Amino acid sequence: MPELPDVEVFRRYMNATSLHQKIAGIEVHQERVLQEITPSGLGRKLKGRKFERTKRHGKHLFACVDGKFWLMFHFGMTGFFEYFKKKEKKPPHTRILFRFENGYYLAYDSQRMLGKVQVVEDAGRFVIESHLGSDALDLSLAALKNLVRGRRGAVKTFLMNQSLIAGIGNIYSDEILFQAGIHPKTQVKNLDEGQIENLYGRMQEILKTAIQKKADPDEFPDDFLIPYRDDENTCPRCGGEIEKIKVNNRGTYLCPRCQPSPEKK
Repeated sequence: MPELPDVEVFRRYMNATSLHQKIAGIEVHQERVLQEITPSGLGRKLKGRKFERTKRHGKHLFACVDGKFWLMFHFGMTGFFEYFKKKEKKPPHTRILFRFENGYYLAYDSQRMLGKVQVVEDAGRFVIESHLGSDALDLSLAALKNLVRGRRGAVKTFLMNQSLIAGIGNIYSDEILFQAGIHPKTQVKNLDEGQIENLYGRMQEILKTAIQKKADPDEFPDDFLIPYRDDENTCPRCGGEIEKIKVNNRGTYLCPRCQPSPEKK
């Protein structure tokens, strides 16, 4: 599923390709991805207008339209953008196609159709009304310590709770915990001061590195776990076997040597 780094890459891609171009029209190939608006209604709102700027909060991308309203994109598990000139080359699972007056297109592709597109009047209000926590890259160490205080449950579940920290999902929570040397089932309440500070530092470093590498696992540092998310692989640090477990029914990868179980300590 696209997480914060992926969506930030999509945001920069949209900035580089689709801003300040007049929208000649749109095609909605799958109405299911639209929220609270019809295809014809969306077409009327967008025709002749331009995407002026973008912002991201967690896994949500917002594109401001003529300074009047925002188009919110959520990418579900398989979504992405593609900008191209020849219509016949549109990606195979295009759900919404934006046509610009310069002859180019921007496709919102979503194979499994778990994403959504919605018109919102104010991006900030949407974040509040959706009960999203602070964006993971905007979170301060003090704010993280405050979130941890009195919290129960596994640390992986904590990191993935979008109402606390927006943007981290299954894949990057595993990476953060691997780099911090913390077992995913460690109880949040049992984290000491040093572990919390280490967790925060690794979170910031990993997300920024992933963005810099355009969220491409093939370009990640050699000691990242993400390219080895397979229980048949070995740990890129110690050479031990990668283990797959369940944390709140989510498939979770870790190195038992580098991330010792809290029960064994």
